[in-house]
Amino acid sequence: MGKLNHKFIEKTKFLFLSMGPGETGHAIALARYISKRGGKILFALKQEKNLNFLLEDRNFNVFFTPTPKELKKIIKKERPDVLLIFNSKIWGSRFENFLNKTPFQKPPFTVCVDSNWLFNDKKYPDFKFIKWADEYLIVFPKKIFELGLKKNKGTYIISRSFLKKISPIGFIPSYQKPARKEILKIRKKYKIKSDEKFIFSYFSGLGAGHRTWAFENLIRATDKLIKKGRKIKVLYLGPTEDLNQEKLKRKWLIKIRELPASEYFLTLSSADLVFQHQGLVTLVQAISAQVPVIANVSILKSKIPKNHFWEVNPFVKVGTCIMLSKSTPTKKISQSINQLLFDKKSIEKMKEKQKLIFEKGENKSFEIIKRKISIEG
Repeated sequence: MGKLNHKFIEKTKFLFLSMGPGETGHAIALARYISKRGGKILFALKQEKNLNFLLEDRNFNVFFTPTPKELKKIIKKERPDVLLIFNSKIWGSRFENFLNKTPFQKPPFTVCVDSNWLFNDKKYPDFKFIKWADEYLIVFPKKIFELGLKKNKGTYIISRSFLKKISPIGFIPSYQKPARKEILKIRKKYKIKSDEKFIFSYFSGLGAGHRTWAFENLIRATDKLIKKGRKIKVLYLGPTEDLNQEKLKRKWLIKIRELPASEYFLTLSSADLVFQHQGLVTLVQAISAQVPVIANVSILKSKIPKNHFWEVNPFVKVGTCIMLSKSTPTKKISQSINQLLFDKKSIEKMKEKQKLIFEKGENKSFEIIKRKISIEG
C-alpha cells in the first residue's frame, strides 16, 4: 500500500446517512475516525431525535432527511464523494423505488453499513434493501458473519452477486476496556459495595421499541436470587412511564433515564453482568469490555426473522453471550444470572470467548473505502 495522500482526503466529502439510534452510533464512530484523518464530514439523520447523539460533534454539518426527497437535495447541493448509508433497509417498502434505483446522481462511491444482515428478500418480501450500493460493510467479525450464513445453519440467504460486495469488518464502534480505576469510580458513584454484584440493564425505548417484558423478566429473576441471600444491585437505563411502578420501588434497583454515549459504555463496562434485549450495539459494547451478557430476545424460533433471535444466535454459538426469550421460565433466567454472576469458571470462559472474537472495524472500513475511491498515493 502506498502512503496516505492527506491532501486528497482533506478534499474528500463523506456523507453519513443513519436510520435509528444504533445505526447512528455506528455512523458517529466511523465519522470521527475518518474526520481525524482529514475527511470532511456531513451527517444526514432520518430521525431528528438522533441529533442528541451528535451534540459533541460540533464540526459536523448535520441535516434532517426524513425521506429520500430531502436527501436528494443535500446530495445535489453538497456533492459528496462518498455516501455511507447506515442500514441498507432505510425507509423500507414505503420508498421501494429508492431501494431499487437511486433517485439522484449517485456519488462516486456508495457503501451500506449493516448489523442485522439478511438478504432474504425473496423468502421474506417485507425485507427490502438498497440494491445499488457499491459495497456492503457488515459490522460483525468474519467468523460471526459466516456463522449467520444458511450453509452454516444460519439464516442469511445471500446471492453470489451480492456476496461479492460484502465485507465483514469487525465492530464499530470498537470500544476499549476502561482502566480499573475508572470502573471503581463508576461503582462508587452508584454505591455498589465490594460484596455486591452489579447488573447493567437496557431494553431500548428508542429504535427497537421498549421491551417492557424483558424488564419484568429481570425483576422477577433477581427477586428470586435476593430472597436466596445473593447481594445484587441492578441499574436500569431507560424510560419508566410504561413499567410496573411497584417493581420500580425495589431498594436494589437504580433508575437512570439516559446517559451520554461515553458514560453509557463506561457504566456498562463497570458491571458484572449486562442484561439486555436483542440490541447489537449494547451487545458489542459488552463483548468489547469483556462483561458477561444475557440477551433477552422476544422468541427463540420463528418463521418471521424480525424477531431478532437470528442475529444474536451466531454470538451464542461462539460463547460470547447467553440468549433467553420473552417466555423463558423465571427459574431458568434466575439460574443464568446466577451462573454469570457467581460461577467463576463460566464467567472466565465467556470473557475469554469475547476477547477472542473482538475485532476493530473502523480501520478496515476506511481501508476498503480508500481503495475504492483511489485516495492512496
